[in-house]
Amino acid sequence: MINYKQMSDTALIEGIKNTQEPTECLTELIARHSGIYMTMVHNYTPSVKSSGPSYKAELIQDKNYYIYQAALKYDDSKQAKFSTYLGNETRWMCLNLWNKNKNKKLKEIGLDVLVKRDPHSEDKEQEILSNQEILDKIMDIAESLGDKRIVKIFKMRYTDSTGNKVTPWKTISQKLNLSIQGCINIHNKALNNIKKELQKDL
Repeated sequence: MINYKQMSDTALIEGIKNTQEPTECLTELIARHSGIYMTMVHNYTPSVKSSGPSYKAELIQDKNYYIYQAALKYDDSKQAKFSTYLGNETRWMCLNLWNKNKNKKLKEIGLDVLVKRDPHSEDKEQEILSNQEILDKIMDIAESLGDKRIVKIFKMRYTDSTGNKVTPWKTISQKLNLSIQGCINIHNKALNNIKKELQKDL
């Protein structure tokens, strides 16, 4: 009787690849390496929902399938342990899913609803919603536009603001030694470019 517990990972994987029904080899491989798979899923996948169930829950539910797929792709000639390979594969899979989910979220929300009117502001200034993920994306695009004034305006307007209130245009104009209207024009032109860049990414 074959003792699968005494077999090496490489031998188990050979059994999985060369057998039409590799139940015993796969069961042992899963038992050995579920821990590294679950560690990567927990470390690199936030427990967030886009539409429907959390994709982290789906990764956990489909653990056996992903370990099986990793075994089929594993190449021991590259001198990496299967545990290392599985960990790297799982980490990249989690990061790719997170990026896809983030872009989907950006597409669903859209830039137009990132801002809302503050009824208590004396000049009805726009107030950015408290979504750090999307704000970070906007700031990345602002920095890529090549005008240092844009980055300064957006940082002062949104990231240097207190609470949920944006920094007033008057304060920004004084710090940059520009007119209020000049700051607003730079901001609005950049905002249009940001909308276009977000659409390219989606």
